[in-house]
Amino acid sequence: MTRRYRGPLHPVLSHARLSTELAALPRRRREREFIKIADELWLPARHPIDFETLSVAYSRLYPDAVLTGWSAAVLHGIAPPDGAVPELCVGPIGRTRSGLRVRRYRIPPSAIEVRRGVRVTSRRRTAFDLARFSDHLSGVLAVEEFYRRGFSRRELEEDVAESSGVWGVARARRVLSDAHPRSESPRETETRLLLRDAGFTSFVPQVEVRELGYRLDLADPVARIAVEYDGAHHDDPAQQSKDRYRRNRLQAAGWIVIVVDRKMLRLQRYELVEHVRAAYARRAAGWAA
Repeated sequence: MTRRYRGPLHPVLSHARLSTELAALPRRRREREFIKIADELWLPARHPIDFETLSVAYSRLYPDAVLTGWSAAVLHGIAPPDGAVPELCVGPIGRTRSGLRVRRYRIPPSAIEVRRGVRVTSRRRTAFDLARFSDHLSGVLAVEEFYRRGFSRRELEEDVAESSGVWGVARARRVLSDAHPRSESPRETETRLLLRDAGFTSFVPQVEVRELGYRLDLADPVARIAVEYDGAHHDDPAQQSKDRYRRNRLQAAGWIVIVVDRKMLRLQRYELVEHVRAAYARRAAGWAA
């Protein structure tokens, strides 16, 4: 497929060099002008090295390989999370290399595209692979990132339905059930799943409070309980003033607002669950009065 491609090539395809292509260079010049990325693979010393660069460069070591996982996602314009590992599917046989995740199976031709001369899994197949190969939370976050880029739930549902018997399809099905198209941030999703696992199943993301013109990160619209995640930008004094004004208005309108930050989500999960439990107890007491 790559040989038939006639469009502009990804620049890394020409910048990445194999050892055989540098054999004529004196060793000292080669080591001065190039950085060794892996056995037999070099990049120009001045070339920026990021996840996309590494992913495409590794493809030069495996002529028939297909970029998969986050390596494919980045070629589809979807940024990988911190800690993502370059990933290639090399067919049934392929040498393992440090810093690269090698998958050994055959990908159906219909699930392969060529982007700037690089063979990658299609967007649908990439989302499906991330759902089935990732741990549950990472898979949910990956699918939601695809949703934010216009991917539809129906597309993944079709792939899951067509993949009966494929390794990981049950995991992908569970990921699909928890990934929400309206989620706007990973931390909101993490909070929602934490509360779901604690038994609070009525929270949904991005609930609109039309009378006030607000949209809540996470809320139970029937019980009128909201959970708001404050990221780093909420540390700004001007933003804090806006937040206080907003939450005072919500409370005056009858909402119970619980604020979550990174520390609480990482180290004080029990306290968060107890805050939510207490909020429901307050609601129950008010309804009984």
